[in-house]
This record gives sequence, structure tokens and C-alpha cells, in this order.
Amino acid sequence: MNLVVLNGRLTRDPELKFGQSGKAYSRFSIAVDRGFQSDKTAPTADFINCVAFGKTAEFIGEYFRKGRKILLNGKLQMSQYESEGKKMTTYVVLVDSVEFGETKASTGDGGTSTYGSGTTYNKAPKMPTSDEAVFEESDSNIDDEFPF
Repeated sequence: MNLVVLNGRLTRDPELKFGQSGKAYSRFSIAVDRGFQSDKTAPTADFINCVAFGKTAEFIGEYFRKGRKILLNGKLQMSQYESEGKKMTTYVVLVDSVEFGETKASTGDGGTSTYGSGTTYNKAPKMPTSDEAVFEESDSNIDDEFPF
């Protein structure tokens, strides 16, 4: 089973783009705290690249910004390519669903309503779980449309 659950902060604003077919996709990365520190000089976070598609991508593009905490579910995908004669390997999380990872009050925006954790902020739309966010290798057009 390929299932990834991550809770972290966006390291930059998400890039919301649209493919030739008009399907939305969003690229972003998150910093995920390791939760332990074996060495005081070692980094305590991992930086993970993510991609979302469809309504989930649009939702992320509209409501998330750099520094915002995000909770996501997805699948890990490995890609290999050749660069300057060397085989390179990259990993990306294909996002299936997202939730707000913190309360509105903790972001400094004011208010006391809660995002995520079973409670939906009443002014935001329902957080999507999009079947479009699932990336299938059998879709031959996706490689041409979304270069990564």
C-alpha cells in the first residue's frame, strides 16, 4: 500500500497552473519536523515536494500560503531521469486530500474558528477530496501535460 500522511508548513507559496486540457495542478513543498534531534547541528526538518491536481490544487492555491500549516494525504511517486550522464532520482507526493493544520487564531488572522481536526471553518468551502488528484501511470497524456 502506498499511503503518505504529512503535517508540515509550506516553504513557499503554492504554484497554481493549468495544463493544456485546462486541468489545474499545484506544486509546493512542505517542511516536516522530524520530531527528534540526534545532533544539534543536524537539520530537524525534511523538505518534501508535493503536487496536487484538479479541485484539490485549486483549493490549495486559494487558501494556502508560505508558512501555513497543512495536513495532507497522498501517494509517494519516484521518478528517474538522466542529467549530464548521471542517473537522477526524485520523489514527489501526489496529494489526494488536504486539511488546514492549525486554527485561524494561531495564524494571526484573528477569530477563533478551527480549520481541520473534524471542524470546518464556516466561511471556507468544504475541503475537497478529489478523484482527479489521483495520478495514474496508465494515463499516457499526463506526462506530456505536467512536466516533472
